[in-house]
Amino acid sequence: MDCQTFRQGCCGCCVNMRWRQGRVTDFLTANTAAAARLIPPDRQPRYRDLVRLHLARGGLIDHLLACWLAPLTLGLSALLWKRLFGSCRFAGFIDSAGQRVGCLIHPSRLGGAKDLRRHAFPLVPTLGCDRNLICPMLAQHSMPPETGWPEASRAGAASLRQRRAKTKRRNAG
Repeated sequence: MDCQTFRQGCCGCCVNMRWRQGRVTDFLTANTAAAARLIPPDRQPRYRDLVRLHLARGGLIDHLLACWLAPLTLGLSALLWKRLFGSCRFAGFIDSAGQRVGCLIHPSRLGGAKDLRRHAFPLVPTLGCDRNLICPMLAQHSMPPETGWPEASRAGAASLRQRRAKTKRRNAG
């Protein structure tokens, strides 16, 4: 089971769910529009299509800031960037009604095509996609079907933070 199988989808691990809902919606809408414009519907996307999409959504600024600030701040700026701004340019609305969210380059979205995420996520500094990730919310099937994508995504993000904290405590003790 993955986040693409939920009725509403989930973007809790790929979009900064600390943002207000309007900002998240605008971000996902812009990503979706850029993907529709830059990823060809009639063939498997190529690496350069992913790079074009990433750059069209501000990826160059992310890389410049990461290269310039991270060494000067001993990596602390990367942590701050991830907390305040870090969001994946490949997350978006995966239906025409704007009711389901998820990965715009997920294999199930591209008709079972080759998994392109391994090529995409080196483009996103400080993020990275754990393709084997099963967040606790998904594993427990704890999201009612009537839940909307914002609530499901916030719950998914919270469940990941809780699991990371529990793992950190276990490793420290």
